Amino acid sequence: MKTSAIILNTAHPSATTKVYGLLVLERTFHALERAGVEAVLLPGAEEERLQEVIGRNDGWKIKFRFVDHFRSAIAEQKNGILVLAAPLVLDQKIPEKLMEEGAGKTDVLVDDKGLIAYFPQAFLQKIKSIPKELNGWLEKAEIEDFKIKSLDFQGLVCNTVFSEAEKKSVMKALIRSLTKPTDGWVSRNLNRPVSTLFSRVLAHTPVTPNQFTVVAGLLGLATGVFFALGGYWNYLIGGALFHFTSIMDGVDGELARLKYKSSPFGQWLDTLVDNLSYLAALAGIITGIFRNGASEPVKIAGILAVVFAVLALGSLYLYLLRFKSGGTLLNVEYSFQGGDGFFDKFMQVAAAFGKRDLFALIFFGLGIIGQMPMALGYVAIMAFFVFAFSIQAHFAAAKKRRGVE
Repeated sequence: MKTSAIILNTAHPSATTKVYGLLVLERTFHALERAGVEAVLLPGAEEERLQEVIGRNDGWKIKFRFVDHFRSAIAEQKNGILVLAAPLVLDQKIPEKLMEEGAGKTDVLVDDKGLIAYFPQAFLQKIKSIPKELNGWLEKAEIEDFKIKSLDFQGLVCNTVFSEAEKKSVMKALIRSLTKPTDGWVSRNLNRPVSTLFSRVLAHTPVTPNQFTVVAGLLGLATGVFFALGGYWNYLIGGALFHFTSIMDGVDGELARLKYKSSPFGQWLDTLVDNLSYLAALAGIITGIFRNGASEPVKIAGILAVVFAVLALGSLYLYLLRFKSGGTLLNVEYSFQGGDGFFDKFMQVAAAFGKRDLFALIFFGLGIIGQMPMALGYVAIMAFFVFAFSIQAHFAAAKKRRGVE
């Protein structure tokens, strides 16, 4: 039996406060669902109002149970229980870590703010009485052989929204959380500040992440058209559009995280559209250069760029399908990623040049100085190394899978 959760004080007005298009209580449910919670226990007295909130979404994977007495419901739990002081805007990693660290322990685990706790089953079996609605449980849980362990989750979002000031604070925290560990310098410092401006607005609209992915894909195709026309101004406009689509590429993922709309299909759609945009831009550059005359080295670079780009993308997609690694190319595990040797560290730095945020900015720079043909040599070199390391990733993943089996 999986862990269940209790949300106290669901009658507080903050439960139905909207934060980026979702009610706070909806955000609580989504976070618990993604953390793997099986059921949420709710007060029966609030059933009608809470059913309205639940009904705003279809396809919940968690069960909602309305109980008259939490005390009897807790007694049924076999794997401990999560207790939330109120509806929260929280990162799913917090309940995940609480449940993981609390498995098999007798400690009562509490986040550093005291807003969410994990009561292990051993505690529930020994506690003599549970306070009404568990209010004041921190003070009354001091039982012999048990202790309260406070955990710091290093800045992960976990907030009530009891006031306008708290709402502004949590909205800022959610935007900060959109920056990913895999973001490069350009993405983190140039692209994210712009893309999140769009995401903040679109989060309040019915626009879905997948719909925005398609719009960004159309911009990518427009990039290819301008490149194909050739000439300084078309290359400049194409380079600017290519960089702009790189910025907009972050919006669909940001919307998915803000609105809990991420899905395997969305990942695949984003990856496919991104790579079609790359190929459209590459095809456009080659067409534009050849239409306006090209030297032999440039022609060779163009041919090599196409060959290695197709081989690299084919190898990467095969990796995702072969090892069931999801729909994002970020899931490909290269041998140098976890290494600490000189070569590994060198490749970790060099890998940044293969990320869209950086090479899109470089393409824009080449457009400004009128040297767009140099992009073909850049693509040929980067695609070659991506293809070579993807082959190595195939062998490493196959070896790892054989070891597991």
